[in-house]
Amino acid sequence: MEIGRRELLAGAVTLSLAKLAPSLGLGPPRDEMRVSTDHRWHPLTRSLLERAREAGQRLDRSRVERIIHEVSEEHGQLVIKWMESPARAFEHLSRYPLGELMQMGTAKLWPVPPPFPTRNEEADELAFELYWHATQVLRVEEHDRALMAPKLLAKQRGIAVQSSPEAIFEARAVAAQIGWLETSMPAAAAQALQAVEHLLSAGHNGSSVAIYHQLNMFEACESGLLATWETPVALICVLGSI
Repeated sequence: MEIGRRELLAGAVTLSLAKLAPSLGLGPPRDEMRVSTDHRWHPLTRSLLERAREAGQRLDRSRVERIIHEVSEEHGQLVIKWMESPARAFEHLSRYPLGELMQMGTAKLWPVPPPFPTRNEEADELAFELYWHATQVLRVEEHDRALMAPKLLAKQRGIAVQSSPEAIFEARAVAAQIGWLETSMPAAAAQALQAVEHLLSAGHNGSSVAIYHQLNMFEACESGLLATWETPVALICVLGSI
């Protein structure tokens, strides 16, 4: 229980993409000219990639709040609690007893991308290439390290003070449970961008409801939302430059 679901999935995806990168001909991050002129992707997708390069440079808290309230309509009106950093968010959440954290379930506010059947090898490689570019532009790996840092620090502190094995296990379990509540918005935005391309390729138009849901996540990240944590009493949010 040392790591949460988000960290496990993010690590697996990053490893898979790293292995695929040479075969896909992917070079260093921000291969800007190739992405901006790559007509294999839909114009809307390309425009989102261009916008992603400036995501988080202009923080817009009011816009983020509007998006959250719109997305949360089916879950009821959410109370938004802002934190200044992932470390402060982790500190706040770690005050909950482990049993209470375990009762909070998993993050489910942001709509997951719809499943898409495998079409062919070329289409799958193109989808991975798009996602790879999106993660590089949005600095997903760097942001994931920032979210992991407070969890690793809590573990290190427990070992440094020679805590009992039970106390160290509980600290790891708390960190893992907090991970289940967590959504990395740059990672969600990269997935949303890939989903938009899938939906457009499947015949959806740019104003379809399915694409609109994905654009909400992208626009929240674009406005500077770095991460959210879902609790019964409030949505914990961190805003900052990406």
